[in-house]
Amino acid sequence: MSAPPKSSSRLPLHLDSELCFVLPDSLAREFEYARSLEQGIMDNLHPEFTHQYRVTLRRMRSLCVLLSEVIPCFELAILKPHLKTLMKQTNLLRDLDVFTLDTNQYLAMLPEQHSSLTRIFADIDAMKNAEQVRVASWLASLSYQAHCAVVRNSLERTKQYDLLKNDIELVTFANQKIADQFRKVNNSQRKISPASKDDVIHTLRIKCKALRYLLECFSALYPAQQHKENVQQLKQLQDKLGDFNDTSTQIAFFTQLRKDKRYNKPDRQVLKSLIKEIKQAHEQSRQSTLLRLKSFDSFINDASTLEIYR
Repeated sequence: MSAPPKSSSRLPLHLDSELCFVLPDSLAREFEYARSLEQGIMDNLHPEFTHQYRVTLRRMRSLCVLLSEVIPCFELAILKPHLKTLMKQTNLLRDLDVFTLDTNQYLAMLPEQHSSLTRIFADIDAMKNAEQVRVASWLASLSYQAHCAVVRNSLERTKQYDLLKNDIELVTFANQKIADQFRKVNNSQRKISPASKDDVIHTLRIKCKALRYLLECFSALYPAQQHKENVQQLKQLQDKLGDFNDTSTQIAFFTQLRKDKRYNKPDRQVLKSLIKEIKQAHEQSRQSTLLRLKSFDSFINDASTLEIYR
């Protein structure tokens, strides 16, 4: 089966829209979209069902935090942990999906070890199938249904509150949020050096995601081409940061797999060789990310980049 359609991250806003209603209403529709993907995950129709499910829940949780002025603090205290729990249950399945999808890529790294790697990736595929069964059981459980009911009810209650001051225009609020997050990204990216640890670069990746969510959700308020250019520049940086994070995840996964007692010494040696190849790719990704950061630094500090948010 083909992948499911993606949901829109753009809020249906006008200059006079009431964000206190539009945001929770849109989040509620996003949540229903995520829930519409459950059967596809349970039936193992396509890895994209799990991916879009996770992307949607992550975006929901991030927007709840980023736009916390719109959501009552007691509702935020409910939404954050419940959405996190729903996402966490699919962490391993998503990782294993990616590993199995990229099997041929790994085999190409060590063509002389094709037989051993094929056997190892058959084990990974079996792990993925077992995890898919576990996730399917979770999605069908009463506990899962209870978490979903809590999230849905919280979003419905949130629609009833009007927390923003009437004298704050929507576009002014959006400008402040976007400009603040741009500053956080700028401060974070300037700390990155060739010696930076992976988790420091990962922190920048998280801040960039938050900025992307804000740029996209408020995009209806910014018809100017500069806003579209800002999104595109950020996306290019995110692609590099994503590649770097992927190789970091791969190194951690295969290093742990190498400790598995099911593998004999020759298999562990093959995994060691694979990890060496991935580490080389990781270093290349680091250099590529650093180059992209130089370009992004020039862009983000250009006077025209943030002018539309002032």
